[in-house]
Amino acid sequence: MANIDEFLMPVDTNIKLSSVILSEENKEKIRVFLNEINHRDELLKYGLYPMNRLLFYGASGTGKTYLTKALSNYMKYTLLYVDIAKALSNNSVAQNMADIFAVAKETGNCIVFLDECDSITMSRYTTEYGDTAQVRRATNSLFQQLDQMDPKTVFVAATNLLFKIDPAFERRMNLKLEFRRPDLNIKDTVKHFTFPAFEIVDDVDSTTEDIVSRRAEHYAKLSYFELQGLVERAMKKAVMDGTMTIRMSDIYSDLAKAMNIKFTFGTHVEPPQAFEHSTENP
Repeated sequence: MANIDEFLMPVDTNIKLSSVILSEENKEKIRVFLNEINHRDELLKYGLYPMNRLLFYGASGTGKTYLTKALSNYMKYTLLYVDIAKALSNNSVAQNMADIFAVAKETGNCIVFLDECDSITMSRYTTEYGDTAQVRRATNSLFQQLDQMDPKTVFVAATNLLFKIDPAFERRMNLKLEFRRPDLNIKDTVKHFTFPAFEIVDDVDSTTEDIVSRRAEHYAKLSYFELQGLVERAMKKAVMDGTMTIRMSDIYSDLAKAMNIKFTFGTHVEPPQAFEHSTENP
């Protein structure tokens, strides 16, 4: 059997399910999934298989990997991961697929995580990915492993490009979650990602709040990952300053810089194009 260390994915034990921002629809889907996993042995007695093949799709930075890590923590499952880019370069994807599922079965209670799954599960009719023979072998190997997968293993695939996925792969998934761009209020999102040990001081002025919030609505690159990064940076600064205090004005200032909104002494200079004529995709 392959060495488990080859596939282990480090997971921050501080990541809790409550830390993941999910739509109400996705919360319900995860609740149903976990309920079936908790009753797995009882279901198997009657020849019923719990959901254990999940497909997460949506824009980058919207929480697909974050949720996978949170599930690993919550379920106390080992998280295994195939480095697709490395495997493709080594022409070893098919073998890695067989190895990782063997490791998962031998270890027990594992999540096999396949990020950017479109790189080997795209439509079999495409010629976009160079060595299509290797890709076809990898895809066929993955299909075989999924069809024979141990019911105690959970498989999670993630993609930003659902439209490129082979329908045969998509059909094998028994739970699909769509991840969308943030739709929460910026302040609510900041509070969500701030650790309990820190105090938030809401000192942002209404003009700045209005300008940044309106711009954020049309900022195509905005993601939960980006907002979380801003909060983590603020928490680090608070620790190093010895204050344990996060200023909302600092968060808005950093977000404004990311969106190329320039502020000077309480005033602002907008980018060349006004909000309603922004070239960013909505």
